[in-house]
Amino acid sequence: MIAAAIAPKIDPAILEPALVQLTRHEARVRRVGVTAVQPGEGVSTLARELAGAYARRGRSAVLIEANWSRPSLAEAYGLTGQPGFADIVAGTVAPSRGVHPVADNLSVVPAGSPSAIRQATLDDGRVEDFLALVDDRFELAIVDCEPITEIGDAAALSPFVDGFIVVIGAERTRRAVAQRALADLKAAGGAPLGVVLNRTRRPIPRWLYRWLG
Repeated sequence: MIAAAIAPKIDPAILEPALVQLTRHEARVRRVGVTAVQPGEGVSTLARELAGAYARRGRSAVLIEANWSRPSLAEAYGLTGQPGFADIVAGTVAPSRGVHPVADNLSVVPAGSPSAIRQATLDDGRVEDFLALVDDRFELAIVDCEPITEIGDAAALSPFVDGFIVVIGAERTRRAVAQRALADLKAAGGAPLGVVLNRTRRPIPRWLYRWLG
């Protein structure tokens, strides 16, 4: 057994609703993007814990870092300097070299080298080629995405994932901003699977459920 690099840090009150939302759709989803309305909402933490929770259930999961502007997974899992997603997309390494086992049933694909991040683009055909290989090897892929409101945002990954879990900061994201971001995601072809209202124990407001369709 390979020891997990990090212990869970997210509040169970946040993690459990996200797991419920994933479970509701698991019969038809193999690739799940985790994004936010804006930076700093806890996307990477939630993505790590979702992947870890699935792995602990005995299911094979891979965590892929597509948040190239704020990479964090290499440091979190002790993979600093190792090739990752951008290296694979740029074609500088074979896909097998960018996938790193970190625990039983769990592998991580960090963002990759800075030079590859500058070179790679998400519209490269190698993205789909790599994710097709991921589908053959893992039961679930969780993709740590950029915020919806950022340039190079989650919309670029919409064709490659089956849907998104969207993190919204309860105390820092205004309702109008969240509504506009969710509408933009849908317009780009992204399917919201659910919303996680971070930093609160209150239920998700009804207006958010309406945006999930």
